Amino acid sequence: MSEMVCKLGLSSRAISESEQAVHLLDQKDRLELALINDDIPLALDTAKSFLESIFKTILSDRLESPDLRLDFKPLYREVRDLVSFNQDEIASNILQRICSQIVHNVDELRNNFGAASHGDDGYYENPIERPELDMIVSMVDGFAACIYAKHRTSLSPEGASRIHYSDHQEFNDWVDNSYDGYSLTLSESNQFNFTSSQFIFNQDPNLYREMLLQYTSTKEEDEELDGSQL
Repeated sequence: MSEMVCKLGLSSRAISESEQAVHLLDQKDRLELALINDDIPLALDTAKSFLESIFKTILSDRLESPDLRLDFKPLYREVRDLVSFNQDEIASNILQRICSQIVHNVDELRNNFGAASHGDDGYYENPIERPELDMIVSMVDGFAACIYAKHRTSLSPEGASRIHYSDHQEFNDWVDNSYDGYSLTLSESNQFNFTSSQFIFNQDPNLYREMLLQYTSTKEEDEELDGSQL
């Protein structure tokens, strides 16, 4: 089977800028590999694990001390309470119900038919076939991409427990235009160049956060002032 058919396209795009979230990326890769190998029980296991990693990443981004020991369904409920699915209340409620069913059914399928759920008779044949698995993984892919994208686009610096460099390009550009970058030369053929925003983010995350919050606050004040003068 073509590897392109086995790629989680929506999730890959949603987490493409989270290159430092190595474990999350690994979980997606494991699910894709299980699909490529046509390992249905393992794919059910890794589908649930991938969603769990999505949930835990969101909670860690938003809460200072999240309880990551929670089971699968309670983890989702914590995420559901923090991330709005839609600005329209009716639409949001409908989408929440759809996603709750995905979480419930992925959990049930993994518990009953996953590779690590329990041991079976040596002649046991898993009843889940490839068409059903493709449907399940497609729903997981869409759900994971949606909730992660909603999380990242709605996360404000003030409410974030963890700041992501790629989320604040306008601020990064302002810092880079205001301060000189940094170069590190290890040898004649080995030189590393950092923009000022990259250097601050990597070397002093607390300073980066403080500067970002000050920039955001000043920008909001300027926008309010401009609006009052119209």
